[in-house]
Amino acid sequence: MTQLLNSPLEIGIRVVALLTALYPKRADLARIVLLDHVVLHSSDFAGASSLHPEVPGRVGELGVKRQLIREGITIMGSRGLIVQDLTTAGIYYRASEDARPFLDSMDALYLTHLRARCAWAADTFGSLDDDDIRARLAVVFGSWAEEFEQLNGNEHHG
Repeated sequence: MTQLLNSPLEIGIRVVALLTALYPKRADLARIVLLDHVVLHSSDFAGASSLHPEVPGRVGELGVKRQLIREGITIMGSRGLIVQDLTTAGIYYRASEDARPFLDSMDALYLTHLRARCAWAADTFGSLDDDDIRARLAVVFGSWAEEFEQLNGNEHHG
């Protein structure tokens, strides 16, 4: 059986939905990783029911998700649904003009729920900077905050 949950294809569709909700704003890979986590686990952040199961230790997903999201972006970028902007500040991604019609062409309950959570995440977190999003995640994870910071390369040495 082919894995669809958290496959590069499924993640690519999630990123297209997220970037479409953020449009005309763009996001770098780090921001996409953070917002994807918020979208999947929206109930942790006072949003609608989460799209993925509420498993213990889900903060650990952040450490492995970066490469999968990169692969999803590559797939969707090759289909013309995500545009890469190379700037002196880094690499940013945005939804192409074809992204919304692509999403509109699919009729699946999961996609309807996904798009609603992406719109909510864009409204709730889209104007925050990455540090503010990380702070909100740290509050939610409470005792997992230290693990979360380590996953994001912000280790404290004492």
